[in-house]
Amino acid sequence: MFIRKIKKQRSSTSKIFYQYALAQSARVDGKVKQREILYLGSETLMGDKENRDIVLQVLKSKIFKQPELFPIDPPKELHDLALFYYDKYCVKYGQDNKPTHSIPPAPKTAEYHNIDIKGLQLNDVKTFGAEHLCKQVLDKLKLKDILSSVGINNKKNDLALISIAARAIFSSSDNRTSQILSDKSELKALFSYDENITHKQLYSISDTLYKHREKIDTLLYQKITDIFDIEDKLVIFDISNTYFESRKSDSELAKYGRSKEKRYDCPLVVFTGVINAEGFIRHSRIYEGNKPDSATLSDMIDDLKNYSSSSSRETIVIDAGIATEDNLTLIREKGYKYVCVSRKRLIYAELSRSKDYPVDDSKEKIIQLTNRDKEKVELKIFTPKGFTDTWMYVQSDAKRKKEESMNEKLKQRFLEDLSTIKKALSSKGGTKLINKVWERIGRAKQKHNRVSSRYEILVTEKDGKATELKFTEKRIAINDDKEKGVYFIRTNYENPNEKELWNIYNTIREVESTFRCLKSDLNIRPIHHQNDGRIKSHIYLTILAYQLVNTIRYMLKENNINYNWQNIIRIMNTHTIQTVVLPTDKKNIHLRKTAKPITEVKLIYDATKCNNTQKTLKKYVVYH
Repeated sequence: MFIRKIKKQRSSTSKIFYQYALAQSARVDGKVKQREILYLGSETLMGDKENRDIVLQVLKSKIFKQPELFPIDPPKELHDLALFYYDKYCVKYGQDNKPTHSIPPAPKTAEYHNIDIKGLQLNDVKTFGAEHLCKQVLDKLKLKDILSSVGINNKKNDLALISIAARAIFSSSDNRTSQILSDKSELKALFSYDENITHKQLYSISDTLYKHREKIDTLLYQKITDIFDIEDKLVIFDISNTYFESRKSDSELAKYGRSKEKRYDCPLVVFTGVINAEGFIRHSRIYEGNKPDSATLSDMIDDLKNYSSSSSRETIVIDAGIATEDNLTLIREKGYKYVCVSRKRLIYAELSRSKDYPVDDSKEKIIQLTNRDKEKVELKIFTPKGFTDTWMYVQSDAKRKKEESMNEKLKQRFLEDLSTIKKALSSKGGTKLINKVWERIGRAKQKHNRVSSRYEILVTEKDGKATELKFTEKRIAINDDKEKGVYFIRTNYENPNEKELWNIYNTIREVESTFRCLKSDLNIRPIHHQNDGRIKSHIYLTILAYQLVNTIRYMLKENNINYNWQNIIRIMNTHTIQTVVLPTDKKNIHLRKTAKPITEVKLIYDATKCNNTQKTLKKYVVYH
């Protein structure tokens, strides 16, 4: 091992300078060859031959873990320089006597050829990382065995796994997915699936999966709880919908209703989820688009009874849309506990003056916590007059800021419309007839119905024409509380404390995260299918893809990696696979080889306990 001095000159007229490299001589196939081990840069101290010898001696003793034969006491700056070079060596080759490369390569593992560099090619480059990750996680979930147990075998089994992984990774239409599988992705090759996959085959396999949905859901959820040792004590129930961009006049599912995306111009389909605290879906159902939220709870309780052990009695967490008095009574009668946001709006100012309400202006009686965004939350448990369950007063800074921001925008838009109507009263050609003015005001109030009730509007008229328009804001106690971020949580727990109840309620954020992932990350919306059976299959395939996605995200969260799914896909798509064509003097060598994963990709593989590469495939083409 020696330090090589290399003369450099950028042009014939430029200044000469020197660079240095750690090199080693070795006999390969009977010939002595020199191999550069480590680039050392152009440090000026290395210009002196004695300095290079000292640095080399220290460096060799570190690399080979051997004491110096003739110990020296090098100057500190040379010793530090040698340690710096050793750190670079460890980064490149490893340490602890376990180098990642032998120096020189061991004869049994080394393979040398004369390569035509100009003829080197990279062919058939495809995305690999996300596909490789999903394939290994599906193996961990034993989903292939689950599908086999319900009668899906052989190629259909692999096709089903490919369709689930493709839905998670690409989130595209079946037609577009079939193109990606053919042109861009390594997913088929990972499952050793050689045939072309058409969109009709993807339609067919999703129909097959939906046909066996109940058994698949039960076995898959059991496997998930076994892997992560999850004990269900909380179940979160919520409802959402998605829309069609066609009339769907002959559909029994597609109906007009209250759209979560404000697409009242489109027919909808409703789907529900029974979700645990870790975000995994236990059961799901699909309803007509006009199904009211509160009418779906009885089915959910039946599912809990049918698919849970007889001894378990979970706590049901629901939002205000489902928490009607009849539904809360139903939950109590079935023997379950509940935690929900109250549909009823109590007025804090009036309750504070009531003898039945223990909250007053004394801060000692109010519990203060911080949420996960480090914002203040005030809590107090009480029982209002006329109710048998326990209530908790909540004042949230985060909700207050959100309400203030929304209300300011809504108020500004409503006032702009009123100002336009008022300006017309004094403008030439403007609307002045009293009936027409009230019609315009009515349309504005309907358009801005969330804030219009807060304003008192007076119109002065003369001879059937409006002469003046005045509007003033009214103070409404319930709205004041809402703008202050005040709301109420209800439960039938006996003697709960504020922190316990707050933590249980906050699990409902998992539902929000679940539906956000289904709609945004996995593109469950809008639905373009034409028949009701295909619609149900599309939604169920997306739910299965979500179970895969949430499994990966749950593993990452346990390792403090809190990426959303789109960011995970972006990172994993940097890990590609390609065929490297090496033209030698005797033959062409084709290597199917993955790229070296970047640091973020390695972290994801390590957190999910997956391999970060696969064995290189080699093929020789001999010249004739």
